[in-house]
Amino acid sequence: MSQTLVGVVVALGALLVIWYLVGNEVMRRRGRTLAVWCKRALDPLGGRQAIQWITTHSFRLEVQGLKPPFTEGSLTGLAESWDVPMIWAINRINGRRDMVLLQLGLRQQPIWGLELYRPGSVLAGDARHAAAQERWTESPLSSFRLASAGGELPRRLANDLISELGDQAKNLVRLSIRRQGMHLTLAMNVPDRSSLSPDGFARLVHQLSRATLRYATPPPPG
Repeated sequence: MSQTLVGVVVALGALLVIWYLVGNEVMRRRGRTLAVWCKRALDPLGGRQAIQWITTHSFRLEVQGLKPPFTEGSLTGLAESWDVPMIWAINRINGRRDMVLLQLGLRQQPIWGLELYRPGSVLAGDARHAAAQERWTESPLSSFRLASAGGELPRRLANDLISELGDQAKNLVRLSIRRQGMHLTLAMNVPDRSSLSPDGFARLVHQLSRATLRYATPPPPG
């Protein structure tokens, strides 16, 4: 092996090590700022929050005693991967950025369940698996895939939800409605937190819940 080739290999190895170290620090800092953003996004919903760090750049916020129309929920945050150049490049090509996953219980039971997801996204496989378990049929809807029991009303609900997302529809990864358990699941990329404030995210969650509850059982008495 020539000295030139050895030098190239050593330089490439050093570059990868530096990228890894710098990337991990970037991920750690982005994870911390994302956690603050998520806390502030949950504050308007009320309740008591508790955070659990999964890694240095991912976390889960549990919240109990939410204000109506919610009961309880969680908000998981995952900073974009920067530590491995190839993974970073693939994620960029596929539109992967910092991502949040919100799960909420509602005080009313939705009548219709559905899966609305972006094909090729990181959660597309999970959405397809969940739809298969429900024996739902899939069809295209805008730039997404819709899985539901079929019929006009679930599709109308899905269109209402996309409409409520507005400009943020481009960042939607997965949106699911369930009749049991956590009724509302929302996964979104958050590539630029300056374009979506925590208060803006909280308002968006309320808009989605109102659209969902237009197709729900009556509220409990009292």
